[in-house]
Amino acid sequence: MKKILLSILTILTLVIMTPEVKANEKVKVYMFTKDGCSACASATDYFNSLSSSEYGDMFELVDLKIFDGSWNYNNENSENIMIKTLEHFDESTAPEDIATPLIVIGDYHTIGLSQDTSAVEEAIKSNYENENSEDVVKNIAKDNNIDLNEVMGIVEPGKYDTLIIIGIFVVVIGGFAGLVILGRKK
Repeated sequence: MKKILLSILTILTLVIMTPEVKANEKVKVYMFTKDGCSACASATDYFNSLSSSEYGDMFELVDLKIFDGSWNYNNENSENIMIKTLEHFDESTAPEDIATPLIVIGDYHTIGLSQDTSAVEEAIKSNYENENSEDVVKNIAKDNNIDLNEVMGIVEPGKYDTLIIIGIFVVVIGGFAGLVILGRKK
């Protein structure tokens, strides 16, 4: 019985104490778009094809719709992030100068997508390989108290989800220990 309990404790200790090996996180490629924008559709097609290449494991495309087909703002927070991002890169924020798609990868940006996409690919690769790369859009959202996950439509798991998982874990371990004790009595 002592050997069984010692084995269980050893396994749990190894599982808990095993260092987490962190893989490179995917780089977020933010693309501010508008409905009906042919350049936006072409850029989306490009990134979709790039996702099946060697770069596919390196990036995640985040499409932030700014305008509907009539140039009416769809999302005030997306608009604010785009304006602040343009300001960050010293681009004009005059309504007549705002063009889509605005593509931001780390601290790299481009308005529109040229035929030569090597700069975009290099930005993805260098930001993926550099764990200290700056996520300009994420920082701008944070600095302006905008929940970027909400803008992207991501629902974060709540604190109760974690408590439920811990509770299930405790019940399973307790049940296993109970079975060991009952088995010992026989």
